[in-house]
Amino acid sequence: MKKFFAPLSIVFMLFLLVLTGCGKEEEASTEAAEKKKEAKTEETRTVEHLYGKAEVPAEPKKIVLLSHVSWEGSLVSVGVKPYAVMAYDNEFPPHLTEELEGVKALPYADEINSEEILKLDPDLLIISDRYKPLYDQLSETIPTVAVEVGGDWKEDHLKVAEAAGKLEEGKKVIEDLEKEAEDIGSRVSEKMGDETFMAVAINKKDIRVYGRTNHATNSLLFDDLKLKPAENLPEDFGENISIEGLAKYNPDHILDVSYFNSGEFYDSVTQGEVWKSLKAVQNGNVHTLKTTWGYWDPIERQKGLKEIESLLLSE
Repeated sequence: MKKFFAPLSIVFMLFLLVLTGCGKEEEASTEAAEKKKEAKTEETRTVEHLYGKAEVPAEPKKIVLLSHVSWEGSLVSVGVKPYAVMAYDNEFPPHLTEELEGVKALPYADEINSEEILKLDPDLLIISDRYKPLYDQLSETIPTVAVEVGGDWKEDHLKVAEAAGKLEEGKKVIEDLEKEAEDIGSRVSEKMGDETFMAVAINKKDIRVYGRTNHATNSLLFDDLKLKPAENLPEDFGENISIEGLAKYNPDHILDVSYFNSGEFYDSVTQGEVWKSLKAVQNGNVHTLKTTWGYWDPIERQKGLKEIESLLLSE
């Protein structure tokens, strides 16, 4: 029997066919992967918000946030770095300076030019209810979620987290904060007993006395830490008063959350007779906090808790 030997050229051609087939399979596999990747980036979620519903990217990559409270801290707390946020005098809130490094700073303004936002080309816009005109102009062009600045910081935080696709992470952030506040609050209560507290912010021309409810600062002190409020505190978010108005409050402790702890009016308050007549001042129980943005976001609340813990429990 004769043995059959295929010519070398035929073997070589068969080898090329095999290689070509593998190459095509690999190319098809790569194309499928790219299409799958593109489809994934085009996936959307429906987010209900203040003005209706928005179809937002499943995983937004370029978030612009416009608000006069620090919701950018909510994004940071769930591992999301925004592309651009508003900044006072081109400066971010002091408790977020490091976290927002590299983020584009937008001028703080009551009215915002929609063209400037379009130039940023965001894939998600999160705005406060202050900017309803902007929502009307841009919501058909840019996926936009509007959030009402309310008395419950948790609702704001969760809506911002949901818009970014991080709702479950946002819930976990709140749970962790509540546990930490409960621990600190119980130790403060054990040490302070029934001693009373009041938060004040000395502005450029008047004094803000914080109340019992409807503000993130109030909920931090009286809901989370369960401190005992001073007599005569406003039931609502607070009120602005003159120097003389301080006389009706006489707490055991004052938490000074003034943004600027200097200036002509600040000095006139803290060096005046009314201030010096307060029990907290006379007993050396005025506690000046450096974290003073308003406690609207988890990053600041956590830093505020640690600062209050240090001020009240290390003395």
